[in-house]
Amino acid sequence: MTLHKQFDAAYPPSSAPPGCTAVAGYIGGSEAVNVWTPAEWQQFKGLYQVPIWVPDTGDNATTQASQACAAAKALGWAPHHADTRLIVFDLETDEVPAWYAAVAAEVTAQGFQAVAYGSLSTVLANKAAVVWSADWDGDYALNPGQSIEATQYSANIAWENTQVDYSAASDWWVVHCGIGPRWG
Repeated sequence: MTLHKQFDAAYPPSSAPPGCTAVAGYIGGSEAVNVWTPAEWQQFKGLYQVPIWVPDTGDNATTQASQACAAAKALGWAPHHADTRLIVFDLETDEVPAWYAAVAAEVTAQGFQAVAYGSLSTVLANKAAVVWSADWDGDYALNPGQSIEATQYSANIAWENTQVDYSAASDWWVVHCGIGPRWG
């Protein structure tokens, strides 16, 4: 299996760090520190792109899922695509399997693939079909587990006046990201 280097950042840099072929950024959610603008996404039009929704898991799951899908569509991610597009739900350390199941069901109904992101110590408790684990051990590898398609292995690395996190991502992951640009 080929691994792909991905970066993510609350505040995007003006260019991708060396070796990165994928980028993840925020599209919304009540807990998002900074929602990326279309122009910020456009900077990375040649990379595989992954939208992240940062929910308050105390809010209604179906509403959160619908809002995330609407935000993804507004940026041009097409639902019901042959390689179903990902929408990541940043759960950090929340263990909310019933809430996440409702999110995943709605996201699937709207034509996308839900992904649970969080700390390796907690994220698997959400029983997600697809997982992006965080395990800052510096090892450019996927954590073991059949549902883990990406692993964030390093965090808060200085790059172009911001900080980025690095992940290893599977071939399956990038196929379901698509490559930009996504809008007119």
